[in-house]
Amino acid sequence: MIELRPYQQDSINKLRDSLRSGHRRTVLQLPTGAGKTEIASAIISSLRANQKRVMFTVPTLSLVDQTVEKFAKRGIDAGVIQANHWKTDHSKPVQVASIQTLARRGVPEGIDYIIVDEAHLQFKSFLGWLNDPANKATPAIGLSATPWARGMADTWSDLVIGATTEQLIHDKYLSDFRVFAPAHKPDLSKVKTRMGDYAEDQLSLAMNKSELVADIVETWMRKGPGFGTMCFCVDRLHAKSVQARFIRAGVNAGYVDAFSSLEDRQDVLKQFRNGDIPVICNVGVLTTGVDEDVRCIILARPTKSEILYCQIIG
Repeated sequence: MIELRPYQQDSINKLRDSLRSGHRRTVLQLPTGAGKTEIASAIISSLRANQKRVMFTVPTLSLVDQTVEKFAKRGIDAGVIQANHWKTDHSKPVQVASIQTLARRGVPEGIDYIIVDEAHLQFKSFLGWLNDPANKATPAIGLSATPWARGMADTWSDLVIGATTEQLIHDKYLSDFRVFAPAHKPDLSKVKTRMGDYAEDQLSLAMNKSELVADIVETWMRKGPGFGTMCFCVDRLHAKSVQARFIRAGVNAGYVDAFSSLEDRQDVLKQFRNGDIPVICNVGVLTTGVDEDVRCIILARPTKSEILYCQIIG
């Protein structure tokens, strides 16, 4: 039996009301840290009690094993749709797959409900399946902390707000926070905007200045020791510069980016968990599916994207 907090049970009740009213594409919005796995597990357990077959999709291959492991801890024995995966078993009534895998293989027949994790990412290949009239009768539940990506209303017909960050901080389910601004303000006046956010190449040049990188490390040395920290940087060059500055200051900083192997990421996170690496400098990763004990965030990459900002801070 999965024990739910009041707002988690309320979220499920609201979701159930949406589906009962006839919606077949409903997004459940929950802040990062609200316990999405517990809620998803409770939804799946409820569907299984009614003999429903469930597909749970994740946005990347790297999250498949993590999701299966989390479900197993909550009594859900899921199969995996992925080539040569040891958990492949199409007979299991709960399946976990990455969006990329489903884009190649398609959704198996006999699935009664689909739960789409990080629904705001909107992979075109999977949107085609969701929007196909032949599949409209299969209910889909989207999960997201930031369900306001452009075009979501073309696929999803209803939005259920389970809780807000402010509410969960007030009720002591999420920690309050303090914000420290840099001593040296970056000059972004010449950085252009592309696709709604700062142009990465120009932003990197603006942020990868010696005084700005030094300010990051000096501020952390005053405010951050003892707090597990993740530092979000602009690009690989910027992240390497920040990491080098930390190491020069005697801080064993780790590094990961989108090109780091799964094994390297897991090794860095293990060292972070053990306290051997107090700071991880990263680019383009560690915004989704991160369940580490993070006590400090360094936002070393300005952004105009509210979605990216909320994912990082969450």
